[in-house]
Amino acid sequence: MTKKLIRGFTLVELIIVIAVIALLAAATFVAINPAKRVGDANNAKRWSDITAIADAYNTYVADNSGTSPTTTPDITNGVTYSIATTTGGSTLTICAASTGNPTTTTAFLDLSALVTGGYLGQIPTDPTFSYTGDTYNTGYYFYKESSGKMIVGACETYNTVNVEVTR
Repeated sequence: MTKKLIRGFTLVELIIVIAVIALLAAATFVAINPAKRVGDANNAKRWSDITAIADAYNTYVADNSGTSPTTTPDITNGVTYSIATTTGGSTLTICAASTGNPTTTTAFLDLSALVTGGYLGQIPTDPTFSYTGDTYNTGYYFYKESSGKMIVGACETYNTVNVEVTR
């Protein structure tokens, strides 16, 4: 009768296998880089939002014989406006077009006519933008050049990408 010797893993072998698995898991986690994925997703939402705002604004103006969908009487060329969710005398924190530098202003656009007119489902807000005490701000801005070009952009971005649409 032969006796079979059953041999298990030694402690050293188990530690080596666990170390190899941990190294592979760490390498996979670094390769996936979840923070970058979240930042890229936020920028994608910003691009979608500002494109929707710019397109809705232009369509509204075209449909209404050049009338702006704002409660602001006239849009002054060269002034950066915060896109707000409502009217009010609130002081809003915005960033200047093409610079991303925050400034404080009372110049804001209430684009709620785009919602009531059916051009937008709602006024979008930036996924990460917030300034304390500034509940009306969307984190997006509107700027019109004297040439008639309109710029809609996002104040916050990931990885210093300039998120702006020009029409």
